[in-house]
Amino acid sequence: MEDENLYIIREIIVASDKQLNKDVLGTRIVELEFSVRTLNSLKNENIIYLGDLVSFTEDQLKKFRNMGMVSIIEIKEKLAEKNLELGMNLPNWPPDNINESLNQRSFEKKKIKEKINLESVLELIKEFDETTLSLRSKNALRNLGCYYIGDILFLKKEDLYKINNLGYKSILEIEEYINSLNFKFEEEIEPWSKDIILNLREKLYNKLSTETKEELFKKDQFLEIELKRILNESINISKKNEKIKSRIIDVLINRFGLDGSPAKTLETIGQKYNVTRERIRQNQENGLRKLKIISPITPILDKVFEELLKSLPVTETEFNKILKEKNLTKLEWDFKGLQDFYETFGTTLDFYITKLNNIKIITKSSNDNFFTLVLKNVNKRISNTGLFSLSDCMNFKDIYLNDIKKETVKKIIQTRPLFQWLDNKENYFTYYSNRNRLSNLITKTAISSKTANIDNLFKSIKKNYRIDKNISFTKDVFISFCKACFDCEIDDKNNINFKSSKSKLSDFKGYGGNIIAPNESKIMKLFNDYGPILDWSDLKELSLKAGVSEASLTMIMQFSILFQRIDKATYTLSNSKLDLKNIKTYKIDISKESYSLNDCEYLPNKIAYIEVNDYGEYKFTMNYPRPLRSVENKYQGVVYKNRVFIVM
Repeated sequence: MEDENLYIIREIIVASDKQLNKDVLGTRIVELEFSVRTLNSLKNENIIYLGDLVSFTEDQLKKFRNMGMVSIIEIKEKLAEKNLELGMNLPNWPPDNINESLNQRSFEKKKIKEKINLESVLELIKEFDETTLSLRSKNALRNLGCYYIGDILFLKKEDLYKINNLGYKSILEIEEYINSLNFKFEEEIEPWSKDIILNLREKLYNKLSTETKEELFKKDQFLEIELKRILNESINISKKNEKIKSRIIDVLINRFGLDGSPAKTLETIGQKYNVTRERIRQNQENGLRKLKIISPITPILDKVFEELLKSLPVTETEFNKILKEKNLTKLEWDFKGLQDFYETFGTTLDFYITKLNNIKIITKSSNDNFFTLVLKNVNKRISNTGLFSLSDCMNFKDIYLNDIKKETVKKIIQTRPLFQWLDNKENYFTYYSNRNRLSNLITKTAISSKTANIDNLFKSIKKNYRIDKNISFTKDVFISFCKACFDCEIDDKNNINFKSSKSKLSDFKGYGGNIIAPNESKIMKLFNDYGPILDWSDLKELSLKAGVSEASLTMIMQFSILFQRIDKATYTLSNSKLDLKNIKTYKIDISKESYSLNDCEYLPNKIAYIEVNDYGEYKFTMNYPRPLRSVENKYQGVVYKNRVFIVM
């Protein structure tokens, strides 16, 4: 493309004598625009003409002082332009009259315009941070108004000497750098402006990266291979010794978890090498600086995060599975480490990783306070009700005001310990809780009786004042909850049979360390001793003697799941199996002598049906068995209208 073309305007020295100019071998090496390092190395070996140079082999050149591979490549390229090569056999060189012939030559300066090749253009439009130049040299050039490598060419070498604290070594570094690109001070580039540079950077880099990405994607194959490649690429440009290079790579791998292992702290890595965390931090910064210089192409890493953004919200475990299915890796990754590593290249990723109950969730939201609020609200509901629904979660103010998606909320709540869905639609759920009112109520039932009718139990719980009436769940959900929380079975008679009263999803201890309150225990004992059925008058009197106030008794009989009313002012233990067929029937005659309640104590486990007679005439039979009383320590009696009558 035409707008990708840059040209260099440079001055060269040519011989005015055309005949002598044809004698290529007699060309002085100073005329070929060798770099300073190369030219000085050749001069030290007393090489003046091209004919002198081509007489040497490559192996011989390697032995020259300060002659490296870069210089040798430069020499070979210059010779190729003249159709010459190293190691030529020149039997008649040098000619006897060479000095005379060359002394007759005259020289003149000439400006030429050359097109700059694509590789050189890419170098010229680099920012200083993309190069290996030292920080001192970079700052010096910026002080002179240079921001890209090509800007240096417009400088005079003398300009560098005017900068304070810039020594000869740094000036030489800058000069050698531009010479390595086959350019020098005071050469002009056209066209050249900031707009042109930015346009070229965008076009050429995109073009280059697209082509290279496809090749690298096929070559690297897996994320772990790609990461290893770019680490080696970055460290290879370092001037440090191999031991330090190896440590820098190892530090980056461990710091960001680039081998699939969890990311490690500076302290942990420092302990491995017996150095301070500050030294490890320096190693890390050194490695990252090298990475920024090469601007690594990471097609697989790009693909990983592209897939991640499409999959949100997702747990770390789930996404690792996705990557394996897409054949992008064989390892398990710590994505917080990968994120930190990726963002050092200057790319900010729109996702956030939070750890909840040892489960890492990756979402688009960066507000970690949101997760806390959601779980706080859900925990409160689970504590009060034992179970909750996903649809009710979506009514939380923090959720609908922030337009949080249902899938995100779903991922968050599933991080709770022992989380379980209670229906096929994945709406109602429960999980482990230190306090769970529903579990406590069921535990009370299981303690009082190993077997309970599921319908009666469900109705008792639904009307319990401690259960949030806004949470509407079906009997099927309730049964699922029972199976999830308790070791129990539902038989064909619609009974729930408890093998243990201990909840698997709750560890809450109630009043006084017991799930059944002391007053509830006292009343249970009354039914066991004088029941199984007690009317209100008997129950009130027995409770007062047991130390339970009438107010407390009223509250317990109204709301406790342990007891149920079977008739007007008549109660029994919930889920008690009443065998009323074999209970004896006694008679009383209300026309006979009666006794005060205060003078007659209750008889444990003495209950009977009572036939009421008046002057020997049968009137009726009381509806339920009544507890018997002791009369004068030698008779049995029963209460009728607040008086005790002896049974016949």
